[in-house]
Amino acid sequence: MSRLHAPDDPDKPFIARWNVLTRILLVEPSVKTVARSAMDFGDFDDGSSCHPSNERIERETGLSERTVRTAWQVLRAIGMAERVEFGAPHRRLADKYQLHIPEGWRNLPTYGPRVRKFTCLYCEKLITPQGNCTAKSVDGKTQVAFQLQRLVFCPTPRATRGRDALDCFTEWNESQRACGDRTWSEHGDDRWKLFRKARADEW
Repeated sequence: MSRLHAPDDPDKPFIARWNVLTRILLVEPSVKTVARSAMDFGDFDDGSSCHPSNERIERETGLSERTVRTAWQVLRAIGMAERVEFGAPHRRLADKYQLHIPEGWRNLPTYGPRVRKFTCLYCEKLITPQGNCTAKSVDGKTQVAFQLQRLVFCPTPRATRGRDALDCFTEWNESQRACGDRTWSEHGDDRWKLFRKARADEW
């Protein structure tokens, strides 16, 4: 299986590196969609002069205005978009952005260079991770949180009539308790180690 070039590969043009980072990010699909669309309006060489209106992105992606605004919040919070000028809606001027490949991109939830499936930490089946992110404002700054357990365990199955649906995340926690080991919430920042274990494909 071929490897992708790294998003910070200096030998590749900015647009190619941006598109790779957008492809491998494990975030909400709407964030990936807005990131892809944003590149169409920026300078392909360095990501500058990106100033599409939210209305334009809405029309081209089919997303709602609120969803587009939230996606921009996420992109700003993780360092992929820097707002360099505020727009003036009454003059029909949109916010202006500088797009970036953040230095800490390796600390974001991403696929590895071969874009392989992950391995469920409990049942060890191959799974397609469910990208997710939540943006919230704390003291005037946007923070982004990721539910890593949705990336490293099988999706919770639908309940079936007459029997309980098995949940790998719950089963893993119970097996950890039975062995006297730490549960998911007790792993703290070590959950990123579990994420990398499930990914097993390093940059």
